[in-house]
Amino acid sequence: MTIMMTRWNIKLIKAAVGVFCACMAIAVLFSNQDGYQSTRSLIHAGRSRLENAMFDRINNETLGFQHIYAIGLKERTDKHDSLSLAASIARMKVEWLEGVRPGDVSQKALPQGLDNPDIPYTVVLCWRAHMNALRSVVENRYATALVMEDDADWDVSIRPQLREIARGVRELSSNQMAPRKEPYGTNWDLLWIGGCATVQGKNETALYVIPDDPTTISVDRRGPWEGPIGPNDAWKNQHPEVPIDSTRFVYRAGHGCCLYGYAVTYEGARKILAALSLERSAEVDNSLGDLCGGKNGREQIRCFGVYPNVIGTFKPAGPNSRSSDIQNYTTDEWREAESWNMVYSTRMNLHRLLAGEETVYSQWNTSFIPWSKGEIKPRELRYPRGYLVG
Repeated sequence: MTIMMTRWNIKLIKAAVGVFCACMAIAVLFSNQDGYQSTRSLIHAGRSRLENAMFDRINNETLGFQHIYAIGLKERTDKHDSLSLAASIARMKVEWLEGVRPGDVSQKALPQGLDNPDIPYTVVLCWRAHMNALRSVVENRYATALVMEDDADWDVSIRPQLREIARGVRELSSNQMAPRKEPYGTNWDLLWIGGCATVQGKNETALYVIPDDPTTISVDRRGPWEGPIGPNDAWKNQHPEVPIDSTRFVYRAGHGCCLYGYAVTYEGARKILAALSLERSAEVDNSLGDLCGGKNGREQIRCFGVYPNVIGTFKPAGPNSRSSDIQNYTTDEWREAESWNMVYSTRMNLHRLLAGEETVYSQWNTSFIPWSKGEIKPRELRYPRGYLVG
């Protein structure tokens, strides 16, 4: 009995000493404001280091995604060569998926909608090529993957751009606590970062804005879609302090078109493949837009869009007939090189970059873009930090 009381007393003494020491530490901390501030600074610095380590994964050869695909027809060696060189400049590792040719798709394999004889067969082939990419994501169980078409182009500052987009997606999807190995988080299905345009969801009120972005162009020079684009009118009317011209936006998207570059999660790839291959489909980008908005009887998926887009399409100088493998142009009218919505286009600066030049040129007359410069050194570009609005 005496031994038990002694052990009990020792435990009480140890507990009392522990409580006393903790109280003294707290008292000292709060009695010394400098010490308190130093502690807060240390905590903040620690969080910043963890955050930087997470977003630093975007510097890897797959831009922070687990895999990158590029889709292209085998015979379009010109496009294959051009994208491969651009990817080498950007230190990107890309797996090529061969485009689908006539005869590769059985009429029996077509979902409802695409079996319509009025649908151009090139549209069917494009649909199947993207289904093949999504199926590969599912089969390989990639957590995230980026899919590009063979004429995709991007700004020389693609990594700083994606870093801020990743911040925005994490905040908007309430996914800040996602694993650090996934800088974009995983609480989404489709990330539409490249296309003609995306549109903010009708009932969405929060946007992540990146102000004074030197890699945006003025609205009157953006294309090619002229319909509703980017933030909806209700949001713009509520936030007139945010300039549309010089700001890049990240938001929950309700629709989109064109598939120059988009990312999917594993779950997103499964949902899209099931909906557009096993159920029904039309043009693949329009069908994806319906999924994003939950329109035309579709079950809504979680889509996030970027405006203006950070992956565009490159049109080299030459006859119009060379531009697309889906649309048939009736004339061979000559066109100048162009990269839609890209300021410091990688492909338009390709020869300078391959030659090791330090600077790149904007494709725009920057007298109309005061927040941007006509010539920059990519290594010295300071990309702005975004924040949540609404």
